[in-house]
Amino acid sequence: MRPTPLTARKAGAALAALMLSAALAACQPQISAAGAATPTSVPVPSDQTSTTAGGSHGGSTGGSTASSTDASQTSTPQGLESFYSQSIDWQDCSDGTSPFQCGTVTVPLDYNNPGGRTITIALKKLPASDSDAEHGSLFFNPGGPGVSGIRTLETQATVLPEELRAGYDVVGFDPRGIGQSTPITCWTDEDIHQVLTDAQNGKLSDLASIDTASSTYVSAQEKINLGAADAAACTQHSEVPELLDHVGTRNVARDLDVLRATSGDATLNYLGVSYGTHIGAVYADLFPGRVGRAVLDGAMDPSQRWVDGEAEVTAFKEGVLHQYVEHCQTQDGCPLTGSTDEAIAQLTAFVDGLDQAPLTAPDSSVTVNTQEATTIIQHYAVEKPDWDALTAMLAPAMNNRNGALMVTAKQSTLASQLPTTAEQAVAGANTLFMSAAVICNDYPDTADTVSDWDAQAAAERKTSPFFGGTSHGLDAYCRGWGHRAQTPPQETHAEGSDPILVVGLTNDSRTLYPWAQSLTDQLDNGHLLTVEGYGHVTFGSNACATAAMTDFLVNGTVPAEGTTCAAEPQPAADDGTGN
Repeated sequence: MRPTPLTARKAGAALAALMLSAALAACQPQISAAGAATPTSVPVPSDQTSTTAGGSHGGSTGGSTASSTDASQTSTPQGLESFYSQSIDWQDCSDGTSPFQCGTVTVPLDYNNPGGRTITIALKKLPASDSDAEHGSLFFNPGGPGVSGIRTLETQATVLPEELRAGYDVVGFDPRGIGQSTPITCWTDEDIHQVLTDAQNGKLSDLASIDTASSTYVSAQEKINLGAADAAACTQHSEVPELLDHVGTRNVARDLDVLRATSGDATLNYLGVSYGTHIGAVYADLFPGRVGRAVLDGAMDPSQRWVDGEAEVTAFKEGVLHQYVEHCQTQDGCPLTGSTDEAIAQLTAFVDGLDQAPLTAPDSSVTVNTQEATTIIQHYAVEKPDWDALTAMLAPAMNNRNGALMVTAKQSTLASQLPTTAEQAVAGANTLFMSAAVICNDYPDTADTVSDWDAQAAAERKTSPFFGGTSHGLDAYCRGWGHRAQTPPQETHAEGSDPILVVGLTNDSRTLYPWAQSLTDQLDNGHLLTVEGYGHVTFGSNACATAAMTDFLVNGTVPAEGTTCAAEPQPAADDGTGN
């Protein structure tokens, strides 16, 4: 996603961890062996097909906010020769995962000081199934920020469409600060032990304070203090604390160009989803002449400020919730009465009261609090709509204080989120802190005074009473974090690049469809594929879209202007009843 919006309505570690982990999972493509399907408008060959590996392009440090095609095609820049001239020593992975191969690449900590300290980027490759890799490497990023590309490749790459598997070596990498690359570390062994203990007791715990930073009812000054405390912990425990100043997306894009070169690819073939689209767009702007076949699925708008995007997401969710209420009121048994605004007020008051009096279920010790209920409602109303199931939950909960169905929904969601090993707990903590670190590095905070944030939160609660009041929280947190950007976001043009395929889902609640439209318009050679439906990203979840993206990556076929893939039936949200 764009980076995952952290939108808990009140502070509470369990919910925020639930929201973030679920949202990050949604930022990854749910790859399936989707069969080829014909888009509504059949793609036609473009006379601007992508260049495959075979030329010799140099590199740019990407130090400026924009680069020309000429600059991106020059020889390796002075001072970076040793990095670009590396050759990856691909070896069987030490974890025994076959047929994967593993390798590492060294990159500068600070591209403005290439002679200074270095860090390591870890990669994992799934060799092409035909042993030829006709198209070279396909680099893949699953989003986040903070998600391991290596771990995602392990779980999902083997079910990529066969055409991709045959034509490409598929390469996942851990961006700087994450996983097997030089990481940031913000926790102790005792912290991880506590996370596992909580998990054994059915409780999610959160080592970072970004959940509280997204709270409606915590002051901006408190959020600033939380950011400062988290940054101090990361500085204390990280092997390379200076990394906190160099984990932004532009640095990741520069690393990606080194990975391209050291893999022996003249151009970058790339599949990025959600936040991975931001990496891809920034790369294209820095190195337009080195763009091969690039797909950006679930696109962010790189010209947009973080807080503005969060505000748009909040308004979108509130709008869909209004639609749900209108639907509910046409059904028997709907517990929401009066006008739509009055019904939203009833729902908000009910949910807000669950911290003082959590929902319970007969014969169960599990309860549902404010934040957990908010997450459940967001899931069933907005993200993967199953409005009838949501009404079935709310009716007994609001009318009789019977939370059986909501408890079951909570348990179903939590089950897959609880870590069972120290490795899983560390990965989850790494993701949480890195999400904040990257966002703070990418986006300057926007308020003149602390009171401005409090006023903005109050104003948003008036226009979006259920989901509002959260959009500016991470902005304040980043001021306390301290390791933050100074340059505002700018449009991304990638002048002179080969075609770039941008994919937007019409009712994506994490990376909104207008963002895909905006990115397409900004790009010098952008092409939009529209996919109807709900959810987040489409590669592997919509057969038509997957087929069009695969055709582009394998054959260079650009979908015709206006191509739209119809919505496909989504599995109903699990209400815990088995229905």
